[in-house]
Amino acid sequence: MVNPIRSVVALYRDAFGGLPTLTWLLAAGAFLNRCGSMVVPFLGPYLKHSFGFTPTEAGWVVALYGVGAFFGSWAGGRLTDTIGPVRLQIGALGCSGAWMLLMTQATTAWTLVPAVFVLGVLNDAFRPGTNTAAAISCPPELRRKALSLNRFALNLGWAFGPTIGGYLVAIEYRWMFVADGLTCGLAALWLWKGLRGWNPLPPPRPVQDAAAPRRADGPWRDRHFVLLMAANFCVLLAFMQYFTTGSRVFVDHGWSEHTVGWFLAINPILITLFEMPVVHGLQRSRALPLIAAGSLVVGLGYLCMLLPFGAAAIVCSMVVVACGELLQMPLLGAHVNDRAPDHARGAYNGAYGMTFTAALVAAPALGGMVYEAAGANTLWWACGALGALGAFAFALAARRAH
Repeated sequence: MVNPIRSVVALYRDAFGGLPTLTWLLAAGAFLNRCGSMVVPFLGPYLKHSFGFTPTEAGWVVALYGVGAFFGSWAGGRLTDTIGPVRLQIGALGCSGAWMLLMTQATTAWTLVPAVFVLGVLNDAFRPGTNTAAAISCPPELRRKALSLNRFALNLGWAFGPTIGGYLVAIEYRWMFVADGLTCGLAALWLWKGLRGWNPLPPPRPVQDAAAPRRADGPWRDRHFVLLMAANFCVLLAFMQYFTTGSRVFVDHGWSEHTVGWFLAINPILITLFEMPVVHGLQRSRALPLIAAGSLVVGLGYLCMLLPFGAAAIVCSMVVVACGELLQMPLLGAHVNDRAPDHARGAYNGAYGMTFTAALVAAPALGGMVYEAAGANTLWWACGALGALGAFAFALAARRAH
């Protein structure tokens, strides 16, 4: 008779096994960084509490963070291919930490709003470096697992960040800047000490054979990549509502900040528990059909918010959205890195990150306007439609690539 406990243990051992020490050191740095992630999820309530912003006004300020993050992701991708992924991460984390400590002194809207833009630039310059480093820290056949481990570490940290942040902001909102800044600095120190001497630069651009079929030069000239990013943007417009406009909706409906923190922790906890075994089990499966299915599930998750069950509906929504994320995001990241040429991997990861930051610009602004003008239920219906649209585009990309 098969022992179910031993089977589960063996599954997790196989899911996490086989990766080099280097990949684990990188993941530890990502975890330390995300342990303090609380400024972005609580930025909307902070703007309401400390400055009296309306949902639309707060949405535009959070969108300004996304504008900065868009440029930061682009610059981070270019710098990754120039100075190396580790050096890029250390610089971005150190600057982010120092800037967040300075933001505790922003006591007026005139000082806070431009500071939010700069924070977006510094925070998201880190993303292309961490993805590129994880992708090249192991053999190609382990790339999907390595990138999933990196996401595991980020989500494990995210499970701590908003939860702890919910208690800190109940005391004083500015404590979230202190905690987030200190963990950024700690992550920078970890990478500097643990990865000293490892900062691989990309190989030079290869000379293309004139007789060979010409491949697109750069991510935005790669039509397949552009279609994937358009689909991803649709899904992210929906996905990001749960920690942008969604946190404001929950507070407005009477939930306390620390309860909202626990709601926001459901997603990363589930991702942390199940992403690695799921990715391990799907390692031989075609990525794009699964990505399309995951996008559809993300949209369905928001429709669960329409159920008349209070907290149970929110929990159900967070669980279903997490199931969709399990399929869509780790497989898409691995697919992008499998497609990216070695000399431009940072540029591809930077462009991939730009779709997240472009969505972070649009999601809070559009979400805030829809919520204020038409109410929360309309917002959740729109999220369901965006998930379905993204699924259709991913399915189209899969058909064209087949």
